[in-house]
Amino acid sequence: MTSALRALDYEYGGGACRDACVALLGWANPLLDAGSSGPVLHRLQVAIADLHNLAGWASFDMGLLESAHRHFGRAMELARSSGNTALEANVHYRMGRVHLHYELAQDALESFQRGLPIAQASGSTLAVSILHANEAWAFAKMGAERQALRQFARAQDEFDRAETEDAPPWARFFDLADLVSIGGMVHTELARTCDVKYARTAIPLLTRAISSGGEEASRSRSFRLAALAVNYLVQNEPEQARDVGEQAIAVSGPIRSARTRDRMRPLKQEADRLRGNAAADELSSRLGEFMRSQGAA
Repeated sequence: MTSALRALDYEYGGGACRDACVALLGWANPLLDAGSSGPVLHRLQVAIADLHNLAGWASFDMGLLESAHRHFGRAMELARSSGNTALEANVHYRMGRVHLHYELAQDALESFQRGLPIAQASGSTLAVSILHANEAWAFAKMGAERQALRQFARAQDEFDRAETEDAPPWARFFDLADLVSIGGMVHTELARTCDVKYARTAIPLLTRAISSGGEEASRSRSFRLAALAVNYLVQNEPEQARDVGEQAIAVSGPIRSARTRDRMRPLKQEADRLRGNAAADELSSRLGEFMRSQGAA
């Protein structure tokens, strides 16, 4: 059931599954008091921790931070109790992503770094790759060019090693398209914080991620299109940016996620920077309408 709800989140956003997650937890949590022990208890703890982890992610996606932190905290407790270090590391990753979304790059980096030794202890190279990739993103937001590029190279190395790994359900989302996408996000941030030359490398990475991502990954597609449009604006190509930005808005419309709106803000900032250009002004106006409508919703 958790896998089915996770698929809904991936395609339609946290608003499509959060209520069902909370309802399922109301049924599942009392099972912990059923007196089970040994392997049965550990499997139950992992299953419920994974459900709390998804409920936290869906809450974050809807902008419900207090609920997100509560669910992540419970997921962490249960993962530790079960001895499942791979899941514990995944919770650190997700908590770091919350910080990253709200531009708390140092806090995000610390979460990812706390998760790394736990991921390494778990033996999951995919978990290590996920954390290194997100470390790179945090460093890029901080303008730490050398560290960002180094950590992303490590993420690529670990991802290659994880090719034959049987990934747990909470980490299976992280495929080659996601790795390439984060590479694109790293270069996008570096284009904004360090040197505009990184827009030239961000564009092919994001284009590749968009073309290789599954159609069911609507939210990821929205994020990637928005970042791609940012890079076109950084390169002073507003017509291209407008066309890609329109695609991002169209994809985002049906998704029940506050993050799709939030991810449009950097794009609007870059469009406003080119105020006076007809294409940039048109894109800024459309983004403003979209963000207002999503806020009202």
